[in-house]
Amino acid sequence: MNNWTVINLARRVLRRAGIGFVGLLALIQMGGALSTAASMLVSLAFYALAFGGRFALGFILLLLVHELGHVVASRIVGLRATGPTFIPFIGAVISLNRAPVNAKMTANIAIGGPAAGTLSALLCLAFYFWSDSMLILVLAYTACLLNLFNLIPCAPLDGERIAAAISPRLWWIGSLVIGGVFLYTHNIFILIIFLFSLFELWRGEEHQDSTYYQLTAAQRLKVAWWYFGLLSVLGVTTLYTMELLK
Repeated sequence: MNNWTVINLARRVLRRAGIGFVGLLALIQMGGALSTAASMLVSLAFYALAFGGRFALGFILLLLVHELGHVVASRIVGLRATGPTFIPFIGAVISLNRAPVNAKMTANIAIGGPAAGTLSALLCLAFYFWSDSMLILVLAYTACLLNLFNLIPCAPLDGERIAAAISPRLWWIGSLVIGGVFLYTHNIFILIIFLFSLFELWRGEEHQDSTYYQLTAAQRLKVAWWYFGLLSVLGVTTLYTMELLK
């Protein structure tokens, strides 16, 4: 492949990526089921090109289960959330009708995603034992990694919101972990998360003494039980599925 071919290919990729980005911005403004369905299809197309159609469909469903966990958790604490909007190679986001009143409420909503995601990983693993499908085993492993990664206590991941209800000092550990992940993977998206986590860490210290973080010991222990419980289950399941994949 000569230089001109590479340049022309790069131009086409950038042009299509630009069109896709503009389309995603429009989808975010739609809201509701239409935004969810349309953004799912767009993301499915991107993932299918990168990883193949069958894995892409399974991965989108894993993301959907994770985000629906947040939606259900928000309803439980008395807030309403829009359906998830999917962003290729980033994930998905939901919007709340109003801000949570304290760190415990925020943590409850944040826990919903990894909790639902952990169930999806275990269901995939159970289905693998029944079907002996390698694709299902890969999806189980993917679900474990996806939700384990989301539990790292740094912004903008779910772990940051959960850790805030235990102790905001965990954010320092999360930033160190995500920094280590970047040094290991050299992934540009991980670098962006690392830089964002450092910014939020610096900004968050101004608000650590506010009433938002004033929780009882029982509330903090309950969140910690969920958080470290999910970390333990996902950690063990990840190692187990890794052995099965060998």
